Amino acid sequence: MNEFDVISWISGRLPEAPPEVLVPVGDDCAVLRLGEATWVAASDMLVEGHHFKGWASPEDVGYKAVVVNVSDVAAMGAEPRFVLSSGGAPDPETTLRCFQGVLEACEGFGVYPLGGDTTGSGALTIDVSILGQCFQPPVLRSGARAGDLLAVTGELGAAAAGFLALESGDGGLERLVRKHLRPEPRVSAGRTAARLGVHAMIDLSDGLASDARHICERSGVGCRIELEKLPVAGDTRGYLERRGEDPEVLAATGGEDYELLVAAPEGLLEAFVEETDVPVTVVGEITEKEVVFLRSGKPVEGLSGWNHFAR
Repeated sequence: MNEFDVISWISGRLPEAPPEVLVPVGDDCAVLRLGEATWVAASDMLVEGHHFKGWASPEDVGYKAVVVNVSDVAAMGAEPRFVLSSGGAPDPETTLRCFQGVLEACEGFGVYPLGGDTTGSGALTIDVSILGQCFQPPVLRSGARAGDLLAVTGELGAAAAGFLALESGDGGLERLVRKHLRPEPRVSAGRTAARLGVHAMIDLSDGLASDARHICERSGVGCRIELEKLPVAGDTRGYLERRGEDPEVLAATGGEDYELLVAAPEGLLEAFVEETDVPVTVVGEITEKEVVFLRSGKPVEGLSGWNHFAR
């Protein structure tokens, strides 16, 4: 079983949702209607030895735990508002350092920390839950239509390259390392996309190869993505090529970019490019059938992203 088999099993055993739940399990966030306001809710966990190792400081871990949740809210086109943070560590000092990172991220993204829980643990673990407020209808994964263009914000592959640098102890790659340890969620771009009415959106946490499939599965469509069009920065490409890695393949599969993948018709996407404050690159289009990745016009098989239960 993989993560999505587990989610499917749990989803199939949930009771009928109450009327306040507009969108249950299955998107970047659940969507709730509380009074006159619409809210989104999500939760993410980071575990030492699986998501990070000793090369990540406790402050970086706490910071990133908030960021990955803020990115989920951004993918719905909402504004992050409140978090609850719970975690365990081998000693109180590590706990305090981790929560210092949480507070730093909360201040940076305008999120208020409501509280949480702490306990002793053999390995540093932190779980953050977030509430975001919608000021326009949330953007779901399920609205993509055949003929839409697929575009990504920012760049791909830098976080995966930073991970490889950290694992290998390679120096002189501070920008790539920071992309992995302290990614930048695209809150402003997400809100702009929602205001303009893009058809579907997801944040690229598991990797383009997996996350594009999530949109297609939820929307009942396929897509065609050209690897040559993926926005890979020069320092990312140079480092990966020196290691003998394929930059485009790693950009499609590495994950943890926390950029946005957007599906929208051409005219609407042009407006998004003009109004957002980050680069936007068209990488493919939505089709009626299967998901296909191409290089030089030929299909590339076997591309997949992060597996949360891999060892």
